[in-house]
Amino acid sequence: MKYTCPHCGEKAFTPLQKALAGSYRSMGKPCPHCGKRCCNGMASIYFDSIVSVIAFVLIMIIYFKFDASQKMQSSILITAIIGISIVLSFVFRMFFGKLVEPIRRMQ
Repeated sequence: MKYTCPHCGEKAFTPLQKALAGSYRSMGKPCPHCGKRCCNGMASIYFDSIVSVIAFVLIMIIYFKFDASQKMQSSILITAIIGISIVLSFVFRMFFGKLVEPIRRMQ
C-alpha cells in the first residue's frame, strides 16, 4: 500500500513515511521519485486538534474528580489518555487524509 505524491503522481510513500511526513506547516518529506517535499494536509491538523481538546477535557475531569488518596490511579489514567491521543493522531496521519505540498519553503 503506497500513497501518491501530489507533485509527480507516483505511488512513492509508505504509510510510515506518510505518518512521519509532518503537518501542513512542517518541511515535509522529499518524494523518492521527484524530490519535491510532501506533508499531510489540513485533515490531520483538524483531527489532532479535536483529539487534543478531548484529551484535555478528560484530563481535567480526572484531575478534579479524583481525591488525593487516588493519586496513583489518576496519574495512570492521565498518562494513558496522553498516550492514546498520540497513537490516535499517528494512526490517522498514517492511513487517512492525503499528502499535499507544504506551505513552508526551504531557504
